[in-house]
Amino acid sequence: MDKMFKRTLLGATIALASTGVMAKQVGVNSDFTVEVYGVAAISVVNYNVSDNKAGENSTGGAGQMGFVVENESRIGFRAHKDMFENFKITMQIESGYVDNIDWAHGGVAGGVLGFRDTYIGASGDWGNVRIGRVLTPTYELIDWPFSNPGLGSVFDWGGINAHYDRQSNQVRYDSPSFGGFSFAASVGRDTNANEPGTGGAATKDSNFFSGNAKYTFEKVTLMGGVETGSDFRGVTNQDNLTYLLGAEVGLPGGFGLAAAYKMEELDGYLGVNGAKVDQGSYSIIGQYWNGPLGIKVGYAANDEAELNGMTVTDSDSNTISAQVMGVINGFVPYVRVAGRTAGSLDTDIVTRFGLEYGF
Repeated sequence: MDKMFKRTLLGATIALASTGVMAKQVGVNSDFTVEVYGVAAISVVNYNVSDNKAGENSTGGAGQMGFVVENESRIGFRAHKDMFENFKITMQIESGYVDNIDWAHGGVAGGVLGFRDTYIGASGDWGNVRIGRVLTPTYELIDWPFSNPGLGSVFDWGGINAHYDRQSNQVRYDSPSFGGFSFAASVGRDTNANEPGTGGAATKDSNFFSGNAKYTFEKVTLMGGVETGSDFRGVTNQDNLTYLLGAEVGLPGGFGLAAAYKMEELDGYLGVNGAKVDQGSYSIIGQYWNGPLGIKVGYAANDEAELNGMTVTDSDSNTISAQVMGVINGFVPYVRVAGRTAGSLDTDIVTRFGLEYGF
């Protein structure tokens, strides 16, 4: 899934009614403010237009998939109320994309409630604390803007992947802005891979820290993130380190640029003492908006990984993508064409036609 507009339309929420009316509608005697939000998103994808069979030799390779209909629709519920002055409590439960599967945690279907950000939090002018299942601060930068449009197969989940993404068993703090500077930090534990769910028992000694920082001046935002931990994804002696440096720049005339460099490292790779693998990645994105019409072009690449200083043959990959989209009365139709190349395999041309509507 490509998580297209997470920071634009898909984040939009609309309160259904006043508090009293909402309480009557759901049959709950409560004075909490309750919101229902979500997105309807359907796209038709052809993963094998060129028939070049890139990825055909790997399990589930895109070269074997052909046409599919992908459903990224989701829904969420949020309730909040002031507990004290300058101390608001927020409770949220959110479903995942209908067609998404969490293979890392028992193959849970993504459409279930609680799959995406689901937490209890407290906020005020001092910042925001969330406890439960949320994005790690480092992954938040990886995901947006540097994996869009359609660059996730390289910059997000591609390569050696030494970072978590959305994770349970987590406590996260987001600061307010201090003259354009803000930061976020979280600590957490990995979920037991044998636990049939997205939460549940943690793996002993599998802990992580994740953080990011942003500084905005004029039309430039500088950002960085770092994540490190022990027994990554429950593998004994496998420690992870990921760091990212990036920037986003708004240019005159509706143009914009974003670029980032990311390094990922696993020490004790696959639990083997002394085995160390690392891999660098980068992403470059340009966009142009003219009223309701937007165009995005992106390129992302993974360098060849190194295992104990030796190059891993054919471990590199890259994706180049172009997307044209429109905003029409709240609807977002779009078309995307991407070329995906892995190692010495031929390039797969992937096309996607979709329609999204956030509410």
